[in-house]
Amino acid sequence: MAAPTPTRDRALDAAHSSILELGTERTTMVEVARRSGVGRTTLYRHWADITALFADLLTRELTAAVTRVGPGLADPTLQRDADEIADQLCGIADQIRTDPLLDAMRRHEAGLLAEYLLHRLGASQHALIAMLTGVLAHSPDPRLAGRDPGTVATMLYLAVQGAVLSAPLADPPLDPVTWRTELHRLIRGYLIP
Repeated sequence: MAAPTPTRDRALDAAHSSILELGTERTTMVEVARRSGVGRTTLYRHWADITALFADLLTRELTAAVTRVGPGLADPTLQRDADEIADQLCGIADQIRTDPLLDAMRRHEAGLLAEYLLHRLGASQHALIAMLTGVLAHSPDPRLAGRDPGTVATMLYLAVQGAVLSAPLADPPLDPVTWRTELHRLIRGYLIP
């Protein structure tokens, strides 16, 4: 995602509100331009198409969810043990699982999400894995010693991503509290074998 500017932010905000109000099918570059007051030509300078705009919006929202739950998560001076890491990851997963934008995209933009699930990692995924790698690398917890932080971060990310995106499939039998409890067990069990 490119550096934020007032124009980009206005367009992303407009796309966000449009998706929640109209859905992804009816959110077009024309609609984003109308809602944001940003000309279509300017929009196309920032994004090749509406799918690219959606991808940037998703990155922005995922990054915001991480920041809300784990402020300072990327700060390696804030050392965390395995239990704290599990708690924060569950908090982030819960934030993202209940995000209305992700819900709309899961229902209507399965193709976009599939690109980042099945074919390649996107900017937000790389950023989250890097952040988690830093947290693991600086953890003083002896239970994490001897493991490659990048490998552990990648596997944790993939497991949590799968749980978040498929959460609606598990309801029922898993209500939100049970889902989070079981996800915590899964993460903690992987971190502390």
